[in-house]
Amino acid sequence: MNFRKLVRSLTIGCAGLIDVIRSEQNMRIHCVVAAGVTAAGGVFALAAWEWVAVVLCIGLVLSAECMNTALERLADRVTQERDPLIKQAKDCGAAAVLVVALTAVVVGGAVFVPKIGAAVGW
Repeated sequence: MNFRKLVRSLTIGCAGLIDVIRSEQNMRIHCVVAAGVTAAGGVFALAAWEWVAVVLCIGLVLSAECMNTALERLADRVTQERDPLIKQAKDCGAAAVLVVALTAVVVGGAVFVPKIGAAVGW
């Protein structure tokens, strides 16, 4: 294993993540929500399997947003003109983020609603 290549790959990945956070409002929203969910997980003392579900959902949403941003930037590089196929590709990328985010909401509900209910005496 080449340690320098590994470090370079990690550095490039971190630079990409920072760029997406700086440039994309939706990514910043996802990060704020992820921080809030993580804090709520600490407050409600999630079980190990609940943490796994929550962390996987956070990772999937952030990854989907990164991939959508990459797709949008590549499409914009190809042409700035209105192209119905590029619009469809961008819409599909946005839909992928939406599907993952909605799935995360469902998982979050399954994890947190019973805990909130127990805390308020439902």
